Amino acid sequence: MKTIFRTIWMCSAVLLGSCEVYRSPDRTHATDGEKNLYVEAYDPIADVGQYWHPELAVKPSRYVSCTFVCNQPGNNELGVTDPNLGLQGHLLAQSMAGLVNRAVQEGKTDIGVWLRDEANSNSYKAAKQALTDMGISEWSVCVPSQVGKDYGELRPLVSGYVLTDVENNPESNIVASVAAHVYNAIIVDKRDEATYREIYPMLYDATRKTTADAWREFKDQCSNKALVIMPVQTGQLREFAISHRLFLLNINKAYADPSKGQNTDLLDEVLAWLEPGAPVYGWEQGVNEDSFVGRVSRSGHAMVPYDWAYNTGMTSLAYKSRQKSNLARVTNPQFIDWDDPAEKFVSFYLSDGDNVQWMMNDFEGTDYYTHPEAANVKMSFGLAAANLSMMCPDQFDRLLSLQNAECSVLENLGGGYYYVDTFGESSADRTGALNRQAARVAAHMRQHRIKVLGLVAMDARCDRAKEAYRTFIEANDQLEGVVVIQYSPYAGGEGEIMWFTNSAGYDIPVITVRYSIWNFGSNNQPREGTPTYIAHKIAADSPENPFTAVSVHAWSKFVDTGTSDDEVAEATGDGTVVGPGAAALCARRLPETVRVVNIEELIWRVRMHYRPDQTRDRLSKIF
Repeated sequence: MKTIFRTIWMCSAVLLGSCEVYRSPDRTHATDGEKNLYVEAYDPIADVGQYWHPELAVKPSRYVSCTFVCNQPGNNELGVTDPNLGLQGHLLAQSMAGLVNRAVQEGKTDIGVWLRDEANSNSYKAAKQALTDMGISEWSVCVPSQVGKDYGELRPLVSGYVLTDVENNPESNIVASVAAHVYNAIIVDKRDEATYREIYPMLYDATRKTTADAWREFKDQCSNKALVIMPVQTGQLREFAISHRLFLLNINKAYADPSKGQNTDLLDEVLAWLEPGAPVYGWEQGVNEDSFVGRVSRSGHAMVPYDWAYNTGMTSLAYKSRQKSNLARVTNPQFIDWDDPAEKFVSFYLSDGDNVQWMMNDFEGTDYYTHPEAANVKMSFGLAAANLSMMCPDQFDRLLSLQNAECSVLENLGGGYYYVDTFGESSADRTGALNRQAARVAAHMRQHRIKVLGLVAMDARCDRAKEAYRTFIEANDQLEGVVVIQYSPYAGGEGEIMWFTNSAGYDIPVITVRYSIWNFGSNNQPREGTPTYIAHKIAADSPENPFTAVSVHAWSKFVDTGTSDDEVAEATGDGTVVGPGAAALCARRLPETVRVVNIEELIWRVRMHYRPDQTRDRLSKIF
């Protein structure tokens, strides 16, 4: 029986036909004689086996803040001579942070390392403030060359160094990132070896090693609870990989250049070695994403897009004990105007919300989540809710607190990026992989009152995709609907609606995206293109298709062409209109007979239209 909580009070907006419910620290169980208030149906915060992110659970009492690392121009560049800058300085700082933060977890020190990146980032400011709130103080500020040699209290935590030659052997970076945790060693490049040779012994020479060598030599000394995929010539995520003893792998042997060779066969071997359901963090550059996401998906793992990010050990510090009952604002179906005379209803859904590094960087800004048009177009935002609640619970809390009441949020892509129709097909147990992922995602959604799930499939209407939809719906009787994009085109499902019965006996719709706003230059595609083109498509649709979900490609920019009906002009020139702004260009060209609603209202209207008796019965049970 699902847990129903009652809030102390409900906002006056109920009287106006909508409801924005605020968090209350004091909730009591509903009595048996009470009906279920829709906005109060969510689960208490609890560990029911839904957490998959590796955790550093031991808190330091203080930390060193290492600057000249994050988002510095050239922090991954070669040919730099300053010992604090360039890829060499970046790897040095990341490796030191990983070793020291791991030592905190092992009880060897009370000093952690924070790689400074909070100056212009609200997410990292929030995460750093959380350290203060936990009683963890900033001990000092340093640069990379200092943290490795000038801090006497940290030196005993390091056994030596691993040598790289990143200028001449890009993969020595990857090898050293694995060898660092095996040898308890910082990463020192040949550029700086003269300095560190006087302080530490060299324990491993990676200068001529390859990623395949690292796998052969160190596989048995790595944890199989997660994997990191990052390009050569980067330093991000090394702290995370080292602190958790994770294997790190690059797809391209040369940065963003598949022609120089790839490690795809090795990736398959590593994926088979991971424990079932282990997450895969990071991203690769210069390749078709299906070339590695597809492999991750088929093996039954979820890719977590998370490359240009920092301080994962500290942003997720003790996250299991820091979960809050932060709740998404929901559209209460009790107050939908079912007599609305509109002939059609359309909802705009922003793509790429599975991208955790985006959530940590510029997603929050006025181009996207707080765009001034977001409320006007009732934008629906996919969030990496499950992953973000673990990887940086403070930023997750921020995003939910900033949610506009007119907008919907949904769990985007089911706890990572994978294709539900291929998920687990090369593993020993696809059914078990689907059931495990669905149960985990359901727990996260239920505890944060997120009612809609976004998914992606290679073929949105195939039998294997339907098997996955059914699994997710049966795992969560608080799930009201599913929205699906196809890869690719996103609108490949052509707006088809499929139905699956949940455990409470209600039919739940799976709505495929009918159109996608996407900049293809001067050539629109059959169901994808400029805002004006899509507006014309919606207007021309038959009244027999009254409900439309439109995906707004997050990275497509357009030009505002005023009242022009030119279907390609918006895609030319140096466009600056993006996200909710692009949706607004489309919405203002829709006829008055088309109503723009958020994705939750669209789902409820679909249910009332196609399953009226069930929907009225459901509403009758809401007080």
